[in-house]
Amino acid sequence: MRPLDRFSDAARAWFTGAFAAPTAAQDGAWEAIAQGDNTLVVAPTGSGKTLAAFFWSLDRLATTPPPEDPRRRCRVLYVSPLKALAVDIERNLRAPLTGLRQTSQRLGLPEPDVRVSVRSGDTPADERRRFAAKPSDILITTPESLFLMLTSQAREALRGVETVIVDEVHAVAGTKRGAHLALSLERLDALLERPAQRIGLSATVRPVEEVATFLGGPRPATVVQPPHEKEVELEIVVPLEDMTELGQPVDDLSGAAAGEPNRASIWPHVEARVLDLVESHRSTIVFANSRRLAERLSGRLNELSRERAEEGLPEEDVPAEMMAQAGSSRGAPADVVRAHHGSVSKEERAGIEEALKAGRLPGVVATSSLELGIDMGAVDLVVQVESPPSVAGGLQRIGRAGHQVGAVSRGVIFPKYRGDLVQTAVVAERMRAGRIEELRYPRNPLDVLAQQIVAMTGMDEWPVDELETLVRRAAPFATLPRSVLEATLDMLAGRYPGDEFGELRPRLVWDRVAGVLRGRPGAQRLAVTSGGTIPDRGLFGVFLVGDVSVSRASGTTGSRVGELDEEM
Repeated sequence: MRPLDRFSDAARAWFTGAFAAPTAAQDGAWEAIAQGDNTLVVAPTGSGKTLAAFFWSLDRLATTPPPEDPRRRCRVLYVSPLKALAVDIERNLRAPLTGLRQTSQRLGLPEPDVRVSVRSGDTPADERRRFAAKPSDILITTPESLFLMLTSQAREALRGVETVIVDEVHAVAGTKRGAHLALSLERLDALLERPAQRIGLSATVRPVEEVATFLGGPRPATVVQPPHEKEVELEIVVPLEDMTELGQPVDDLSGAAAGEPNRASIWPHVEARVLDLVESHRSTIVFANSRRLAERLSGRLNELSRERAEEGLPEEDVPAEMMAQAGSSRGAPADVVRAHHGSVSKEERAGIEEALKAGRLPGVVATSSLELGIDMGAVDLVVQVESPPSVAGGLQRIGRAGHQVGAVSRGVIFPKYRGDLVQTAVVAERMRAGRIEELRYPRNPLDVLAQQIVAMTGMDEWPVDELETLVRRAAPFATLPRSVLEATLDMLAGRYPGDEFGELRPRLVWDRVAGVLRGRPGAQRLAVTSGGTIPDRGLFGVFLVGDVSVSRASGTTGSRVGELDEEM
């Protein structure tokens, strides 16, 4: 039986009408998912991984009546490492959903009613309350928002979940954020009648066995990794003849007489070449390694574009649409690029993405906010300023260009100085060979464990043995010794190693006779206020348990303060 034969008539008709044939990644994914296995799909950008996971779930939702209990209607949970990626997935689900409805009408079949919701730090309070009261079939969320839901009454809306899709799993697996998510997934399974099937998606990961174990926990995932030959065209450009001259004084009489002498800089050359590339392509993403550089480069490219426009046209010939800047006698042309990063508002990010896709904006200067699988349409070229932060990150970024099945990904890298050139050459060589960095998920991060225990006991009473069983089902804590768990519980219950911790309030009550843990008043709010971020000082600051160090981990996962006010 072909994998596509497992779908309903409407789903099969829509897919064959929209695509020539399933990709190898889709065939393999559907085969494994149909067996009920936890599944890790590893395939290059543009291979249809996300559609493979979602299309299977959409067909099951469309052909299976919803549960009688409306509070158990949510059956598919999609977890994204980025808020922007979550919104993008919701937007791109509209095409297959609309296609299924139209095809069902054409075939005379019942029209499917599949509803989608998004829950992230940007979601308004009324939408969060609406989902808790009347869940949708699919919930798109982030690891932090999932943690907050599990630590509130909103968790009741998750009791019907059957499938969990973890996108870009490599982005979290090797961090404490991933360990936090692994425990949240085990907490979710504890709410369900039977564990949810987990589907992980990744374009760049090594070794795959490590991530398969991380994803599956007690049931390691089946790996689907078809052979692929993703074509990548990569060019390293040094925009001046001699990089040894950088930083040397130059003969320039334009500066102040008493000031520092002007020194040779690579930036004017880089900015001019990058602008040339943006202007010669329909759609370009320029990646920078920091928000500051992204903003500075974006502003400079727009300034340079305006200078070129003014130099090339007499004043009387400047088009009216270029006379847009208030307070300027001649105005200015529209921006050729916009900055896109985590500090940009949700609405502005969405506007920038839509403008790039529609061809109204020639380019975007981005940080890692566009590195993962956000569909930015037909991007012609990716430009990287400075060496990519890693081989895997470089492949992810260059893969934004040619983000379609069989398309070529084209990228240009501009090193900033000689040392950067050496690093760029090494990274580029490894990118061409596909030799990405090895990933290893954290083992027994006790600060993450402590926070999750506070959250769990803030919601329910937990026998210590049951809590240990749940914790050790998560791959990062599979080897957690009982002695270390009890030492962590001692700390949370107020048994501190010295007087310097005496002013700290215990976070839970440990009934050692009954072997039961319960939360203290306010423990739930304490757990959700940090939203996955361990404080720099206080109980989780620096505490040694035998030879295991619970070290500071501020910024481990991002804060979601105040989301639970309406739900607690």
